[in-house]
Amino acid sequence: MVEWLLEELKIPYTRNVIDLFSGYTKSKEYLSIHPLGSVPALIVNGIPHIESLAMMLFLADSHPEAKLSPQLATPYRITYLQWMVYCTATIEPTLGPTFVRSLSRPLTERKNTATEKEIEAFHRTLAPLNEAMFNQAILPTGFSAVDVLLSTELYWADQVGLVSRHSTASGYLQKMMSRPAFQICQARETEGI
Repeated sequence: MVEWLLEELKIPYTRNVIDLFSGYTKSKEYLSIHPLGSVPALIVNGIPHIESLAMMLFLADSHPEAKLSPQLATPYRITYLQWMVYCTATIEPTLGPTFVRSLSRPLTERKNTATEKEIEAFHRTLAPLNEAMFNQAILPTGFSAVDVLLSTELYWADQVGLVSRHSTASGYLQKMMSRPAFQICQARETEGI
């Protein structure tokens, strides 16, 4: 999601792919970047930063010309912050256990990971966003960093079967995945670079 936002903002950056199973994330060198040995991490002006939500808020706010976050003291600023936090604090924990459980399955079987109970719970967390997803943008002002964040989480959720029966979320996700910046990130993932 952070990389996708960087692409949307057209910010030059250096991408470092880290093998999570190599042990590098537990090295002294990497722990100086991310103290928990996790990803992602973003280094700005030589200072490492962690937490995707913080990175996204910072990046969108640092580039007001892109209009991916409402400016302070504008009517939709609190709505923007509300949905950014909601995605991370409410939606992501609902999909997390299903997604993590899917990692032990072959790729071809991951779509069958979600249980009926998990699907229902996930759809309940999406309910407050149904109208906005139907309108193809979470904010009334149009595409924003919230759409990047939510779409990334829906992308993960779709991989484990949490989205397929939610036509509004599926349609919204397809629209967001057609964005050129997403396509660039997807191509890198597919190519393993």
